[in-house]
Amino acid sequence: MSDKLKKFIADNEADFDQLPKAGHFDRFKQKQTQLSHTQNSNKNSIQILYKIAAVFVLVVGIGWLFFNLGKMQGSQEFASSQNTINTNSTNELAEAEYFFNQQVDVKKKEVMLFASNNNEATSQIMKELERLELQYIDLKEELAINGDNEQIINAMIENYRMRLSVLEKLLEKLKKSNITKQKHHENIQA
Repeated sequence: MSDKLKKFIADNEADFDQLPKAGHFDRFKQKQTQLSHTQNSNKNSIQILYKIAAVFVLVVGIGWLFFNLGKMQGSQEFASSQNTINTNSTNELAEAEYFFNQQVDVKKKEVMLFASNNNEATSQIMKELERLELQYIDLKEELAINGDNEQIINAMIENYRMRLSVLEKLLEKLKKSNITKQKHHENIQA
């Protein structure tokens, strides 16, 4: 033992031999109970935080998984379309242009049927389509300059896909909006 500890014990030896004051044990038990309640509530709080963190990690993990699976599926479809175009690119590009042009025209007609009330969102999306069409014209000019460049051909096909995707999303929104308006109109008439 250190000298300071020995000296303290020797100086206060009489205090060590005394019994505690009345109610000491009761106060001690009360403080002990309060401490255990505080620790239990802290444990519960920590357990809740762990549960929340686990749910968050699970949701993020599932989202990441679906995102990457969709990405891989899209890239596989894109890769398969690349292989078909590369074999006889000029004829197949013409066929692809014909097919995609038909698809885009059909979707545009459907959009125009549902877009009787031209709202701002529809007009913005149509401007985006125009931008994509101008981008496609630039790609076509670039293809004429560079010959059968696979990257340009792939970019052209991706441009068509983007246009179709934008039109499909717009069409879904317009259909939902139309259904909601019909239900509202039916409720008013009833």
